[in-house]
Amino acid sequence: MKKVIKFLRSMKFGLILLGLIALISIAGSVIPQGEEAMYYVRNYSSYGLLLRLQLDHVFTSWYFVVLVMLLCINLAMCSILRWRRIDPKKEISAISEGKADVPASREELALIEDTLKKHHCHKTETGGVKVYEKNRFGRYGMFITHLGILLTVIFFALAMYTPVVTDQTCMPKDAITLDDGTQIYVDSFHIEDQSGDLDYRSKIKITLPNGTSSGLKEISVNHPAASGDYKVYQQTYGTIGSVTITDDDGNTDHIYLEDNVFLSRDGHTGIYFNALYPDFKQDGDDFSLITSVTGSYPNPVYTFNLVEYNSQESDDNDLKMTPMLAFPGDDVDAGGLHFHFEKPTEYPGLRIKKSSRIISLLLILSFLIMTIGFVLTFLFQPVLVGIYEDGYHIYGNKPEDVRMMIHIALKNRRE
Repeated sequence: MKKVIKFLRSMKFGLILLGLIALISIAGSVIPQGEEAMYYVRNYSSYGLLLRLQLDHVFTSWYFVVLVMLLCINLAMCSILRWRRIDPKKEISAISEGKADVPASREELALIEDTLKKHHCHKTETGGVKVYEKNRFGRYGMFITHLGILLTVIFFALAMYTPVVTDQTCMPKDAITLDDGTQIYVDSFHIEDQSGDLDYRSKIKITLPNGTSSGLKEISVNHPAASGDYKVYQQTYGTIGSVTITDDDGNTDHIYLEDNVFLSRDGHTGIYFNALYPDFKQDGDDFSLITSVTGSYPNPVYTFNLVEYNSQESDDNDLKMTPMLAFPGDDVDAGGLHFHFEKPTEYPGLRIKKSSRIISLLLILSFLIMTIGFVLTFLFQPVLVGIYEDGYHIYGNKPEDVRMMIHIALKNRRE
């Protein structure tokens, strides 16, 4: 059991965990995360292995979570071990039992003490030996470093796993209202840039419940807009057909067309919309519809059935359904309604992420703690000077600064 605990708290185990987490994170950065299964089927020949290994959602996979938990255990045990090893009293007691390695007269020792006091070295006297400490807080550097890394991992995990993420679609010039009253307004959206290259971007405005507005901000893939606790990402896009309907009284209504919807005034006659196709091919009398394209729809085609009855009885036996096609700008009359087919509307799919700003602040604080630990560890290593009756002894891993300080003071005295 002791061997297991020793391995769990060892630096070797920590480095192995960090290496594995880094490799998995690289995979999560290279492979798009959170897509539908068919995305990986279409784009990866080894999609079966990819899905089995949960590489489509690496950062929430069971093995990634286990590795992070093990790293937290390793860092916690290292922090406890580092803290238990810090014993200034024991260190000073050991120095009091030591001997001088550099002989010096009483006048020289008095000068050395004055020099150490001027440089704010902390003095402790025990067993007739005076001990001066420089960078005394540096001995806590490794503990603070491990603590900072531990807190960073914990708060990073909280920042990753606690946010509430929702996916929403919104038509241009329309808005989404969230449960807490936050409103996300989509001003415009395009799939392609002016040169025709795929570059889907949205201009949105986030208005918080207190009325604070972000103003119009453009978002694109990996470039979200943020306001308050919210970040809004450009996640995906779509295209939907639309039609303007006018009745005999001149009343109009604009409707976005979902597949397989029946539009009628009396519930019997009208049009039954089937689907919107992005393009078509025509070779003489041969006419074929293209089911999918990348980017904007170059030549959109509406397919629908004109629903009519041969008599006024509305008997199913008298039902007449005529397949028809329509292009943007076409007009169709059916059942006392006038249908004007509009140009299809391109709309964004937004990923809305709500996370606590407190966790973000704690994550920044943990980075600060870790940085302080590194500074103390590498730049402020403790150095102790034992002043004995016949001389002095400098203890520490990097005593050069103190040795130079004493050397200069003694040299100036002799001159």
